[in-house]
Amino acid sequence: MCMRYSHLLSLLEDTDMSPEQLAKRLGISGMTVRRWGEKDPREELPLLYEKALQAVVRQLVAEGQLRLDSSVVKAITVEGANLPIVSADNSLGITQDMLQQAENNPKALMESLSELGANDAKQAEVNQHKKKILSFKKMGKEWTQRISSLLKVLDSDKLHNFDKLVAYGALFYLLCPFDLIPDYIPVFGYMDDFIVLGFAMAYYLKRFPSLFPKS
Repeated sequence: MCMRYSHLLSLLEDTDMSPEQLAKRLGISGMTVRRWGEKDPREELPLLYEKALQAVVRQLVAEGQLRLDSSVVKAITVEGANLPIVSADNSLGITQDMLQQAENNPKALMESLSELGANDAKQAEVNQHKKKILSFKKMGKEWTQRISSLLKVLDSDKLHNFDKLVAYGALFYLLCPFDLIPDYIPVFGYMDDFIVLGFAMAYYLKRFPSLFPKS
């Protein structure tokens, strides 16, 4: 996919950032961004800055400053931007090593998910996109079990909001297209999401077994 000046304009509009603020993130001058804003929106952004802009979008999503349904996020994911398939780290703070070690010691993963879930904007994204979250149940019985368990945590009036942070973090991770394996990669794109949901569910089954009475 080629990034266009229209994506730049959408990013400024969706985040309410000034050209100078975006320029600082891109490592260029504010005047350059202002000049870009005057160009034909259909024109392609210089290749040199394409990946930089994609990285900024990922970071803004992770910070909660850019909504998942933003037009620029949709453009990057739907059209298949040339982002790395797997990276050692990602803007959400979940690493490949963290997932591999979680089987024996899930503490680091749970802390990262809790940190994600503590963000008010990310909680709002989860609350506003429950219909999309429920749509993942069509991927199978195991998906249904994990998603239903975490949504049950969010709906529980027996838990403090603090106790729900891991669930919020895991479900935001599911919604976010910019995770360890980008979700637009066919089949493999949701492998990490499935694993994260599983560890989050296990965390609640162990800590709050009364929420999940055996039938």
